[in-house]
Amino acid sequence: MGLLMFILAVAQIGFVVPNAPVAQAADNGLALKPLMGWSSFSMQVYTGNNQIISAAQIKAQSDAMHATLQSHGYEYINIDAGWNGSMDGYGRPIPSTTLYPDGFQDVIDYVHANGQKIGIYGIPGMSPQAYDNDLPIYGAPGCSMQDIAAQPLRTADYWNLGYKIDFSEPCAQSYIDSIADLYGEWGIDFLKFDSVTPGSGHNDTSIDARDDVKAWAEALAPHGIWLELSWALDINYVDYWKEYANGWRVDWDIECYCGTGGLTTWANIARTFPKAEEWWRHGSPGGWNDFDSLNVGNGSMDGITQDERRTAMTLWAMSSAQLYTGNDLTNLDSFGIGLLTNDEVIAVNQAGRPAHPVSTANNQQVWYANNGDGSYTVGLINLESSAATVTVNWSDIGLSGAASVRDLWSHTDIGTFNTGYSSVNLAPHASRLLRVVSQGGSNAVNDDDTGIKYTGDWQRSYNRGLGDFQNDVHYTETNNDFFEYTFNGTGIDLITEKDSSQGNIDIYVDGVFKQTVNTYNATRLAQQKVYGISGLSNGPHTIKAVKKSGTFMLLDKLSFSVASPIQVNDADAGITYSGTWSHSTARGFGDFKDDVHYTMNNNDYFQYSFTGTGIELITEKDSSQGNIDIYVDNVFKETVNTYNESRLAQQTVYKISGLTPGSHTIKAVKKSGTFMLLDKLSFVGTKVQYNNTDPGISYTGAWSLNGNRGFGDYNNDVHFTQTNNDYFQFTFTGTGIELITEKESDQGDIDIYVDNVFKQTVSTYNATRLSNQVVYSINGLASGSHTIKGVKKTGTYMLLDSLRVTP
Repeated sequence: MGLLMFILAVAQIGFVVPNAPVAQAADNGLALKPLMGWSSFSMQVYTGNNQIISAAQIKAQSDAMHATLQSHGYEYINIDAGWNGSMDGYGRPIPSTTLYPDGFQDVIDYVHANGQKIGIYGIPGMSPQAYDNDLPIYGAPGCSMQDIAAQPLRTADYWNLGYKIDFSEPCAQSYIDSIADLYGEWGIDFLKFDSVTPGSGHNDTSIDARDDVKAWAEALAPHGIWLELSWALDINYVDYWKEYANGWRVDWDIECYCGTGGLTTWANIARTFPKAEEWWRHGSPGGWNDFDSLNVGNGSMDGITQDERRTAMTLWAMSSAQLYTGNDLTNLDSFGIGLLTNDEVIAVNQAGRPAHPVSTANNQQVWYANNGDGSYTVGLINLESSAATVTVNWSDIGLSGAASVRDLWSHTDIGTFNTGYSSVNLAPHASRLLRVVSQGGSNAVNDDDTGIKYTGDWQRSYNRGLGDFQNDVHYTETNNDFFEYTFNGTGIDLITEKDSSQGNIDIYVDGVFKQTVNTYNATRLAQQKVYGISGLSNGPHTIKAVKKSGTFMLLDKLSFSVASPIQVNDADAGITYSGTWSHSTARGFGDFKDDVHYTMNNNDYFQYSFTGTGIELITEKDSSQGNIDIYVDNVFKETVNTYNESRLAQQTVYKISGLTPGSHTIKAVKKSGTFMLLDKLSFVGTKVQYNNTDPGISYTGAWSLNGNRGFGDYNNDVHFTQTNNDYFQFTFTGTGIELITEKESDQGDIDIYVDNVFKQTVSTYNATRLSNQVVYSINGLASGSHTIKGVKKTGTYMLLDSLRVTP
């Protein structure tokens, strides 16, 4: 907040905007996701005047948003300081007649007619002029300004513009209500409440605006107006900000105040990273962290390079920060539009899972968020002034087993990696934003994950040095306090400390009581598995744990398992090809299993029926390819484009999720281009996957467990034996089963029996190691109980990785 801010705020004395408490905001639909929109302030600083907030300019910004950004989710047009010109006889704001000659209501209605929402600006306190004239308070007979001024008179804001209000006086709330009601009548949707303290240059209570925040929140709650607090809020009072506001600025202004030299600087972007690390735990539905305007829309004005612009967007997106730009929307360049409208990147922001760093010990940083469904958002950041390699290790983000990697900026599937991924020679100040998806394995969820919902008097204890996962725990001392966590997978483990001060916990899964577990132990034991469940149908589930006894209940981490995707090669007999299709093998272009099916005829198509809740179509992109129409269950979904200037293998060109569990059919029809190719389909079925460690599997002979192999095993482990005629058995309820294991040069034949009937001998030999291979499957069994048995016959080793059951 500089001198310009002081000048612009003079006309704004005493007009603050309220926000509902977090719970109420969630109840009335506010801030369920981070805000997306535009703010005028950066351009006000850049131009040095208020013309950007004139009626003509606001309408122009609204039209530009409608044309370019609105279809991607942007909806707020927020007018900063300077919009009002005077006050009425009750101390309430009157909009500027110079800026809005046809009335401010005309602008509000215009923005609303474009399908958008509109915001304005205010600060704490009351106008000295209103106090000097002792103006009456609207709707509150007998109340006037001098009744509510704090005595002795003192400032209410950073710039000493207004007098502080004494909210112990009943008339004070009436004054705030009168302005809130006026905003509600106008149709205001958002209020930026600036100079909030502690914060805003006063990180003490010498100027304390908390009573103002509470009063405004209560006043504006009935009108459903978003309350955003500014600026550089003191994190020591974060629980208060979260109780009453929908968002809070975590730092000073992003603007560089360097005139037409630029809107911002790299230094201002870089200083946001430590703030993001400090505040990430506090962003969640109902209220989000605010990093200020995202000025990446025009390289000639932004003041930062293209790599720096992309890194800024990466940080805002992966942090689930409020996503509003301060650029002139009528003058965006193509690169800026590409940044602001990348729907995969926007989806990361709107998912509401703030990322945090693995470490900030150096300038090559890995940031990540566990999305609770087996996927991770990963940001690779080079804050150095020279090129460097940035590497994410799966173990550092809590992922075991292999994972696929997709670059969200380039919309490119990079491949599947067993232990991690490196971005080599990442340019100075550059970044990568990735979606990492477990290919079957376990996913660790630390106790401070924003997906865990704590109810009751929970606190976080960190740097305990007692062997906790990531060196922290959450704890409560109150019986019947609980936590809940929703995940997509097939099983989950609850891992915590056992100690003499702890007692019983009741466990519920999907609302059903499962058991009471005891966390008491005479001596302290860190990272103990106190409850686990497996064999759940693949999909969303919720675990709930309730404190029942003992002095403390602790949560250290959760670990859930996800099913391996079922890969269907283009040569699979279940795929039906209609038209003139051909099979091309050994192409050497990186195809799945080194082959594709292709056709050159428009309207040729393929169909595939699967049992699951979603599916992905994965194929090559190339300059010889064009559009494909996609149908699911005979309903047209969309036309996808498989054109790319250069060849890209194994690209996900279409995916759908959230289908009703059961049988579905995908159909893809060639519409244009020289070729249409199919490489593979991938889906996570409603099948249930059991790890080799499942207690239901019985091993006979000299079997051993080998964990943390780093070869892409399901849950990163296998059971193995070297003795012929050793075997395993597993009894399951369903209609089919798959035996999944590794293939390798030191492995051989296995005899398979189902319900004591010999079925076949399968070979697990391969010249090179292949993990997660289906070596035997059977379907169409009568629904009921069945037993599979696998007997080692040849080879140095026989391994078991997992079994997958079809219900």
